[in-house]
Parts: sequence; structure tokens; C-alpha cells
Amino acid sequence: MTRTARPRVVHVIAALAEGGAERQLELLVREQGPDVSVIALYDGGPIAETLRRDGYDVRVLGMDGTRKALAWPRLARVLREVAPEVVHVHLLAAQLWGIPAARLAGVPVVISSEHSLNEAMIEGRDHSPWLVRVYRLLAGMASHTIAVSEATRANLEGWGVPAHKISVIDNGLNFSAMSYDPAGRERIRAELGIGPEVALVGAVGRLFGSKRFDALIAALAPTLNSSRRLMIVGEGELRESLTAAARDLGVADLVRFTGARGDMRELYSAMDVLVSPSRDETFGIAVVEARACGMPVIFATCPAITALREPVEGSYKLPQGDPVEEAQAIRAQVDRALADLTSRSGARLSSPEPLVERYAMSGTASAIDRLYRRLLYQAGSPRRARGSGKNDQETPR
Repeated sequence: MTRTARPRVVHVIAALAEGGAERQLELLVREQGPDVSVIALYDGGPIAETLRRDGYDVRVLGMDGTRKALAWPRLARVLREVAPEVVHVHLLAAQLWGIPAARLAGVPVVISSEHSLNEAMIEGRDHSPWLVRVYRLLAGMASHTIAVSEATRANLEGWGVPAHKISVIDNGLNFSAMSYDPAGRERIRAELGIGPEVALVGAVGRLFGSKRFDALIAALAPTLNSSRRLMIVGEGELRESLTAAARDLGVADLVRFTGARGDMRELYSAMDVLVSPSRDETFGIAVVEARACGMPVIFATCPAITALREPVEGSYKLPQGDPVEEAQAIRAQVDRALADLTSRSGARLSSPEPLVERYAMSGTASAIDRLYRRLLYQAGSPRRARGSGKNDQETPR
């Protein structure tokens, strides 16, 4: 799709701090080009600053607290000013405020990307009958819903979203931007006071219960020492309790919490192996990013890898069930991955070709663009993108 053929698109999200969905939005916006706009409902953050610096139209509305009462009319007014043909919302808060506001503004096509609907939770919230009813109502108001994996599609259908209104379009990555950076490795390790001889186990994600970082700390605590440390990248409501757990286990000085960071390539480069103990992943973006950085990955759930027909070198799946067995498996797989690293004299793994072939961001953006065009054609928009047509179908990835 040429840039002149792309419709006017506005992406809506709650905030633009560091997170998997937020980084995914940034990559998509960069692939789509400077003509798209981004609206952050509550807060800006590092991603907002970076996009603005590079010339993108990013608007932060600050609609938190009591200002939420006027969220729908205010957002609708902004959308009328921008006059998009497509509003694309991401995550639950944007679905709640963005979908009705887009309809109030008369936007022809409203698309919702579902990044974080699991069997038991959505964005760290437990399922409830009330939440399911609200979600189903919002999905009915949207033109279409994008599921980031087949597992997400199944969960959407389980919540009552009609199958014909769902398309699976996998998350995408800029693999070259996540490639190993030896200079970045040195910088991060120097910043954190971690010497080159120390084996560094990494974990990435919001500090929510579903990520199960408490189980990871407990599993690795007996193995941590001056030559093996753990780094957890992310921020969230459980930071204080996780810090206390490390202290109670006697490893507080061996577990480093970095908070949310924008320099993910350098952080991945500083690690030697990544562990993802979460059992509720819709895609597993951190696992794919870490593997793109040439690192072995150990995971409980990663639909992005398990969906492939061929195995991915350097990926190890954990057993699920008995916590003692899982903890033993984490320790064993970390030992194995670090031993393999020693046998390679510290060399990183080769490019994960199956992942690159399937999850390149260029393919994801193209599939989303085709979906935009098809839905605009079906909506009969007089301003629909040139090149649209009833046979112009999106290709699920």
C-alpha cells in the first residue's frame, strides 16, 4: 500500500509508557508513516516523547480522575477536528472511551486491537460477568476486532465476540532494532554494577500477579550468588511486594528491579538468558524480542513460538502444574542455557529465522492496512482509500 493510498488513521491508547502493547503501537505507527496520529487518553511517557521528537502527531489529553466524566464528548470533539477515516483503539481503557467517542464523531471505521485477553484475566483484571457484558457491548460497537494470536481469537469468541468480526493479525517486530548490541551490554552492566563475568538472568513485563515474578524469584533464589544475578525490567503495583520477597529470601542485593525503561535493546543485550514464567500470555512479545537479541528463552506460555510448525533454536518450554516441579525446571533450564552459552564462548545465538519470517512488522502493518481498506469499502466511506475494493482482503498472520 502506498502512503498516498492510506486512509487517515488515529490510534487511541490509555498511555504511552513502556509496555508490550505500547511498544507494539510505536512500531506500527513508525511502519505506517508520519501521516497517522496518536491520542493518549491519560498520560504520555517515553514513547510519546520519542514519537514527538521524530515528528509524529501525539496528543496527550490528561483525562484522568474526575475529568473522565467528560471523556466521551471531549475525545469525540478531538476526533472531529482530526477527521480520521479510521480510529484504531488499543487496550481496555481505549476501548471503553475510544469506541463510543469515535461513533459519536461519525468515524466510518473503528477497529479494536486486543492485546491482553487471557483465559482468566484481561490486563491484570479478573474476569467478571459485568466486565464481559461491557466488553461485548464495546466489541459490538466496533467495526472489527484484531486478535494478536489464535489464542486471543479463541478467548474473544468465548466472550461472545462474533467470529466474523475477528481477524488474527500477529504482533510484529523490527528484528534489526532488537539485534545484539555489545556496546549496549557494556553500558547497562556498568550502570547496574554487574561485571562481564556475571551470568545475568533476565525477565521483562509489568509487575502484575499474572506475570508470576514472585515464583521466578523463589525458584532462582537458591542459585543466585556473586556470579549469577537476576534483573527484572518493568513497573507495576507489585514492585514493593516483589522487592520484599527478594529481601525475605536473602537475595535483595542479587535481584535488580530496573523499572520501566525505553532502552530495551541494550537491556536484552545485557542479559544472558530470559525467563518468562507467565502462564497467561496472548503473544509473548518479550520472549520474541529476547530471542531476536540472540538469547536463549525459557517460558511457560508463548503463543508466538508454539504457533510455529518448526522448533525455534534456543527456546525451552516449562512444565505447568506442580510449583515444585516448575521451580526445578526453571533452575535446570537456566543451568542448561548458561552452560550452552559457555560452550559457545559467550557467542549469541543465530537469527531466529522462523520468527523473522512470520513476525516482521512490515507484514503486520500490511495486513492491518488491508483490513482498513476492506472495512472502509464495506462502510461505503466517500473518503475511503484509493485502491480499496471488495476483494481486497486482509491476510491473517
